[in-house]
Amino acid sequence: MSQATDYLEEKVLSALASLGSVDLSDGSVTAGTGGFIGLLTGAPSDSSDGTEVTTSGTAYGRVQVGGSGQGSFTGTGGSVSNDSEFRWSDATAAWGTITHVGLFDASTGGNLLVYGQLQSSVDIDVGDIFKIPASGFTIQMN
Repeated sequence: MSQATDYLEEKVLSALASLGSVDLSDGSVTAGTGGFIGLLTGAPSDSSDGTEVTTSGTAYGRVQVGGSGQGSFTGTGGSVSNDSEFRWSDATAAWGTITHVGLFDASTGGNLLVYGQLQSSVDIDVGDIFKIPASGFTIQMN
């Protein structure tokens, strides 16, 4: 099995965090328009998106990061973290129990790129607001 170098990891993470691209011939990274953070009530896997909170009548929508979104991912040394708080709208209906979060490549549908389990699951009811604090979402490669 092979290992990616720290150099490659940093380039890939920089591109992934913004949905940009990396030119491996010269190491340049072109930022994209940003990804979208989704909240999941069912566990994803490498081949499944899990179960996302429904958008029907709930005021739920994925939060955009980078570009015109709520913040960006920054970092070095094989990991990037959000540089500001990610905040969702007030729930207008129960969202269920949030167990995982994921980075998607579209505001709806699209592809789940990376995901992680919350340290503690969170029940979201009417009027609740889900937030991820600055440095609360970290993507690592090692």
